[in-house]
Amino acid sequence: MTGELLFTPGPVMMHERVLRAMAGQVISHRSEEFRRLLDEVRELLARVYGGGEPLVLTGSGTLAVESMAWSLVEPGERVLVVSHGEFGERLVDTLRRRGALVETVEAERPGVHVPAEKVIEKLDEAGYAAVAMVYTETSLGLSYRDAERVAKAAKDRGALVLVDAVSALAGERVPALGIVDAVASAAQKAVAGPPGVSFIAVSGNALEKMRRLRVRPPNYLDLWKVYSFHSERRETPYTPAVNLLYGLREALTLIVERGVDAWIEAHRERAEILYSKLPGYGLEPVVEPGYRANTVAAFYTPVPSGTLASELARRGIRVARGMGQLRDRVVRIATMGWLPHGAFEKLFEALSEALAQPSS
Repeated sequence: MTGELLFTPGPVMMHERVLRAMAGQVISHRSEEFRRLLDEVRELLARVYGGGEPLVLTGSGTLAVESMAWSLVEPGERVLVVSHGEFGERLVDTLRRRGALVETVEAERPGVHVPAEKVIEKLDEAGYAAVAMVYTETSLGLSYRDAERVAKAAKDRGALVLVDAVSALAGERVPALGIVDAVASAAQKAVAGPPGVSFIAVSGNALEKMRRLRVRPPNYLDLWKVYSFHSERRETPYTPAVNLLYGLREALTLIVERGVDAWIEAHRERAEILYSKLPGYGLEPVVEPGYRANTVAAFYTPVPSGTLASELARRGIRVARGMGQLRDRVVRIATMGWLPHGAFEKLFEALSEALAQPSS
């Protein structure tokens, strides 16, 4: 591979097989060839998700999350959101735009998790139609590993459970469909596919809720319409990004060939390299042990994060700065994608040089 090494939390570096898969001539999205392609993508997604009914969209992870929220929550319904950072706040905003009555349980400070007991106490205070959470908070590199316990408590109380797993699916062990009701994700993260395709896997309970919505979402966000086209016609309601689906199929095939569990473990091993090595360069993890994500690691920097990111970019290494109030204090380094051999050694070498610069 040539060019920059992408350690960004999406898009990520893709396998050559994925790049080649997208290079063919476009086909009609109303053809039998396309129907077979969509069938295969959905079957592969079900294997990566571990079940559920996968629904495929043309758009980023934000489209998947907003479609999930607007298709599973009615205006006026009470929703509880567990929030750890910027993307938790976006989930709150999306649900409020839908007209939901949103309450939140937030972390006490960046990098610490919301205790499951605190969420369960909140669940016992009132009835909620849904509980929503981000499994891996991309802005911090925090994975909410209490999610399954919270989901079971919410289900026991009659609530649907919605999960933003955009930076988690295929890199973390996300709670299975049945334990939760909807899981939104996207191709350009741990799946290591092309940006511009996203997907949601839903449970039977979620399908029933979508079917009987009184106030339907906008057409492009309507997952019931997507499901109806998928199940009845093996098509999409609108023109999809056909060649991106060829790339997604190949990316999913690569994961299945390797083994989903092995692919997840590879992300965990890469993350452990970062968490163990980077403190030696003066970079300290933002997130408490036990909740540090496999897919993206966030570190407080000894110099302004913009300075460090710029110095690394000059050396062909692309990382991301922090978000929100941590923008100038944190860098985020992802472990996702088909990084070439020696990528981490090049990262560490570039860090040593960047931190030695007088401008730092």
